[in-house]
Amino acid sequence: MLSPTVVRPTVVFRPTVVIGLGGTGYEVVLKLKKRFIDVYGSVPEVIRFISIDTTENIQEREKSPDGTKVFLEPNELYAISVANPLPLTRNDHIAEWWPRDISAASLISGAGQIRARGRLALFARVGDIKGLIAQAINAVREIRTSKQAFSDNFQVSSRDGVEVFIVGSLAGGTGSGTFLDVAFLTREHLNNFSNITGVFVLPRVFANIPQTHLVKSNAYGALKEIEHFWGLSPSNSIEIDYGVAKIKADRPPFDAVFLIDGVNKNGTVVGRPDDLQNLVADGLYIQIGSQIGLDAANVADNIRAYLATGEKVRGRNINYCSFGFATLTLPVQQYERMKLEDAQSLLKNELIASTPTIDLESDIARFLEDCKLADATTVVNALTESDRGGQMKPEFRIGEIRHDRTALATIKELYKRQLDQFEQRTAQELGLSFYRLEQAATAAIATWWERSLNRPNGLAYALQFLTKLSHKLDELQQSVQHKSQEAKTSFNTLKLEPQEEKIKEAAETWFSNKNTIQAACQRYKERADQKWKTYLHWKRCDKAAELYGVLRARLEEIQEKCQRLHSNLDKVYRDFEQSYHEVSRQGTNDNPFIHTIQRINLQSKRPKITGEDFIRWYREQSQTLTNWSDKKAEDVKNEILKFIDETYYPLTSMTVEQVLADSNPEDAGQDLQQLGKLAVPLWQYEESEIPIQQQHLITEFYYYGVESNNTVFSNPPLSSRLPKGNNNPSFVPTGEPHKVMLFRVEVGVPLFAFNGMRDMELAYLDPNKVFKHLHRNWTNLANLIPPEDDGGALRWFALALAPERYKLIVNHSKKYFVSTEQAKRLEGGVLPLGGDRKSAFKTFKTNLPLVKEIAHKVELITHEDQDKAKFTLQNYINHLNQVLKGGKVDSQIQEQVEMEIQEIEAYLEDLDVII
Repeated sequence: MLSPTVVRPTVVFRPTVVIGLGGTGYEVVLKLKKRFIDVYGSVPEVIRFISIDTTENIQEREKSPDGTKVFLEPNELYAISVANPLPLTRNDHIAEWWPRDISAASLISGAGQIRARGRLALFARVGDIKGLIAQAINAVREIRTSKQAFSDNFQVSSRDGVEVFIVGSLAGGTGSGTFLDVAFLTREHLNNFSNITGVFVLPRVFANIPQTHLVKSNAYGALKEIEHFWGLSPSNSIEIDYGVAKIKADRPPFDAVFLIDGVNKNGTVVGRPDDLQNLVADGLYIQIGSQIGLDAANVADNIRAYLATGEKVRGRNINYCSFGFATLTLPVQQYERMKLEDAQSLLKNELIASTPTIDLESDIARFLEDCKLADATTVVNALTESDRGGQMKPEFRIGEIRHDRTALATIKELYKRQLDQFEQRTAQELGLSFYRLEQAATAAIATWWERSLNRPNGLAYALQFLTKLSHKLDELQQSVQHKSQEAKTSFNTLKLEPQEEKIKEAAETWFSNKNTIQAACQRYKERADQKWKTYLHWKRCDKAAELYGVLRARLEEIQEKCQRLHSNLDKVYRDFEQSYHEVSRQGTNDNPFIHTIQRINLQSKRPKITGEDFIRWYREQSQTLTNWSDKKAEDVKNEILKFIDETYYPLTSMTVEQVLADSNPEDAGQDLQQLGKLAVPLWQYEESEIPIQQQHLITEFYYYGVESNNTVFSNPPLSSRLPKGNNNPSFVPTGEPHKVMLFRVEVGVPLFAFNGMRDMELAYLDPNKVFKHLHRNWTNLANLIPPEDDGGALRWFALALAPERYKLIVNHSKKYFVSTEQAKRLEGGVLPLGGDRKSAFKTFKTNLPLVKEIAHKVELITHEDQDKAKFTLQNYINHLNQVLKGGKVDSQIQEQVEMEIQEIEAYLEDLDVII
């Protein structure tokens, strides 16, 4: 029988730190840790977990497949609770950002959905948190040169850099209150080859939970801050004073940001936070596992490279991603149910079932006959049987005694001396015979037990047999005890004194007769012989009773072992029942992101489990079922499961890839297409919100989790049927033969296109909602939703501001003017538009005749000499970018200038197309 040994691929990891923030972050980290333990048995040393929360999380536990409880260690948990935070707000470095209208209440049971309170808790413990992050990063970085870097199933990439994932929700107070500062603090310890990836859950999944009225406004405020800080650079940096240290942030806090919603593009809803957290943990597992191969780029690298152009849509960043995760699997849960069904059946019907009616009396009689224990007389005689055959014959020897007056004294002395010798010899002979009989009977019992137990339902038979045999031995013991008592009484009744008197009388007469004395001595000898024979019978009956007692005690020991074994098997059966119910219950919780291949005819491939096969297998392991009497129930359970696993191996060893490769290509293609549909990224957006000419910016990356690098998906016919994005998919060895996982990443969607963004904005703008930002001066950050479409007015406004050949709109004395026919009758022939750029554009776009006039003039100028026009406009774009990099432009004006740049770039692209 083949052994179900699982061979894991050698995985090459990059050093990784996962930081969970708030309740959501804690749950995801715990579930992610479980996934590594499920696959590798433990978390590789090159990976570290940290959970930070404003409340002492009740330590939840996940269970691995073998039942082991998975939990976060004390060094992986950090609570930033603060009993009295009010004095902290009086410190200058906190007072500069603390919102004045927020209460600084106790931070022991959470931040109460108030983002600023979450940030305050972090500032209170910032020294510890900074050290915790640094310690984790240094630990995984040092693994590269440590002997720990090489184990049986993973290696550390030689590529430089550390991967950091910051996970949490943007909806609550802790996660969305600490994520920016944690990212800035983390960035201090990383080099340019490292990545910080944010994975944040959007508020939809929490919307219907009580006491979550701030989730939408919190998320919108957090997203405004993320959007704003994409603009950080060495020339546009900020300084954050944490009290214990000041940090200069001159890079965006994140290299990639994943936003996870409770609904995907196909409309599939994830209604429970726990389900969404499981999906996030699955996605993170694949991302961390996708750092396979010393030269392979990982997810964050791919995203960062794709977004390196810095292109924007309607003035907004497209640096946002989402992912979907789905699994194509074999009916593994059905395997488990079938195995547990068969394990229960094996126990119930083949190992502990009551035996059918059998003739126990005949079996017992045969056993006693074979052991020569059936007849008490036979046992008694066997105890006095000599080595040379025959029975012991006690005899009082009087020898050449003088038949005179000294006869009585002499015979009494002889009797005393020979009696001592006789008693010693009797005890010795009986002892040796007893040992011989006991050993033979004990061996026979052991042989019987071995033979009886190692057969189907032998346990129930053995218990019945032992009960009746013990009763029979008890009867035999009582029988010989009765005979022993009779012999003892007879022995005590037989007296030598009368014979002594006869010898005395014969010897003391005046005319003593030698013959008379001799006859009296002979009668004395006969009486002594009779007494010794009675003594021997008495003692051998005693020994026979002792033998039966010893054998009964041995039977009682075996009975106790059988009862203990039966109790253990009952417990194992109940465990199997419970496991079966758990597996069945898991099967009824339909996961919409798992597709199970149903083409396998399980019943036709299901092995037949019999008691004979199990016992034969067990004996092949050089073991006997009698050993179970000394084992714990858990050990017995594991041995049964090992047999079941090995018997099922031909079925369970089939891999998804084997099944797909052996299938009709059309059927396999349908399964793979279904996998692609289920892995649609977890967000929804309105593509119509994005200009048609920029919709191509949205792209997808496909990462497949496969058993090993040698995958059937690399070659036809399956390679052509595999769902993929614009690029070739990546394959990630996971060592899981029963699953093919798809991690599908979509990138390039601006926040304003998100479904539900306008609802979040309305909640954010609600004056009754508490302050939504982490700094009281951040309310003026640019809105996520850009101004409505202006019918093309912005393009002509932007082009009219260009210098040299255009210069139709000018900024003079901090006022904007436009040269227009509408202003002919006014002095100077110009029309004032406004005192700043935004107000000037607002006036311009509402004057439709003016827009048409300027558009006509711009087109005439451009087509007069397109090469010069393109040169002028490109230089103008460069000039505007330089101005923005200076960091001195108001955020509202910066937003409009960025949108103007996009319009000019789009105009130049159109010119190239026309040409």
